[in-house]
This record gives sequence, structure tokens and C-alpha cells, in this order.
Amino acid sequence: MFKAGDAVVHPVRGAGVVKGVEEREWRGSSARYYRIGLLSQPGSSLMMPVETAKKIGLRRAIPQSRLRQVWSVLRADPSKLPPDHKERYQFLEDKLHAGKVMQVAEAVRDMAWRQQQEGRLTTRGKRMYVEGMTLLAGEIAATQSIGLADAEAQVREKLKESLFPETTT
Repeated sequence: MFKAGDAVVHPVRGAGVVKGVEEREWRGSSARYYRIGLLSQPGSSLMMPVETAKKIGLRRAIPQSRLRQVWSVLRADPSKLPPDHKERYQFLEDKLHAGKVMQVAEAVRDMAWRQQQEGRLTTRGKRMYVEGMTLLAGEIAATQSIGLADAEAQVREKLKESLFPETTT
């Protein structure tokens, strides 16, 4: 069970901080809920039933010690993406919504590489890239207790090291 102050990650809504556990009545029955402040939407809260949180995929944000692995993924060569756009988007969507930070990092890296190689992303590709960046930066921000913009800057810097290795030495 999580407690107030714990950094958590929802597989779709992203990173947040547990603000508290509340008892709520709904349709005549009482249940406990986590109130989670979402980092990507300051001022908003997500109410998550304690009973179903694990099943839905709510988990702790990665510890500081695993950030090195995230940076390694971002600096690694990209995965070979399917040439068919429908298959490619499904492949990337699956990674983004798997609820695992390393898969989100892989998807962000692969989309950054594709943008670099193709010169642009499609509208859907851009939307997925922004979603992935928000999910990844949110988890990094939660782990390091920093702002979302600072975490995004760190991700962009690691991607830059991979995309333009000669300019970062």
C-alpha cells in the first residue's frame, strides 16, 4: 500500500505523488481511494481505488539507482521499427502503455531517431512522441523530485548524446 508522499506511476496517466488515502462512498458502498496529484497536470488529482490499484498497474516510480539504465536506453541504438505505419504505431503504443519505464524510454528513443532520419514525424507520431516524453519525464521528475521541464531537458540531453554523438564530447 502506498502512503502520502510516495512517488507513483499510472500506466496511462503518468507520474504523480500520493496526496493521501481517503474513504469515499459510491453507490451505497464505502471504499478507500488514493488521491494522486499528477505531475503532468498540476492542480489536478486522480482518484484510484486502493483495491484495484495493483491490477490497473499503479506502481512506485523507479528508484534513483535505475536512472542509469534509463539513460543507457536513451543513448542506445534504436530498435528496428516496422515499415508499415499501422504496425509501427501499434508497436510504439504497446511500449508507451506497458507501464514499464524502460519500454517508454525505448519508444521515445525510437521516435526521436525516426524524426532525425525522416526529418519529421507524422501528426500521430508527434502526438505519441509528446505522450511518451511526458510519461518518461514525469517518472524521472517524480524519482528526482524535480520539475517536469527539468526532467524533459535531461531526456533531451541524453537523446542528443545518441543522435549527435560528435557534438556532445
